[in-house]
Amino acid sequence: MGIVRDAAGLGAAQAELQALEAELEAYCVPNVDRAFNMTWHDWLNLKSLVAVSRAIALAAAARCDSRGAHFRADFPECGPLEASAFTSITHGMVSMKPVAFTRVAPGQTLLRGVQNEVA
Repeated sequence: MGIVRDAAGLGAAQAELQALEAELEAYCVPNVDRAFNMTWHDWLNLKSLVAVSRAIALAAAARCDSRGAHFRADFPECGPLEASAFTSITHGMVSMKPVAFTRVAPGQTLLRGVQNEVA
């Protein structure tokens, strides 16, 4: 799930994260005062890290183009800028939402003295 990604690597990462989540669920946290139970705090932190990592893996797998610093080796083209979308995850469901260009349209600039269409 690094900067250069592909479907196979993302699938392997998702499988590993699922295994980690199952291992965390199977672990029996000692039933003592949780306010000072560092094992319980570590368990919660690990659960959160796995949940965030799973969201990142789902979002990365849903994107079928390369954009910004994240490169899909199996989808090297960035596609038209006008069709840019951001990834949204709600309750584990991934959706792509179009970017609303409200300040400046792709290919244009707000800088004075610069041609409106940027090459």
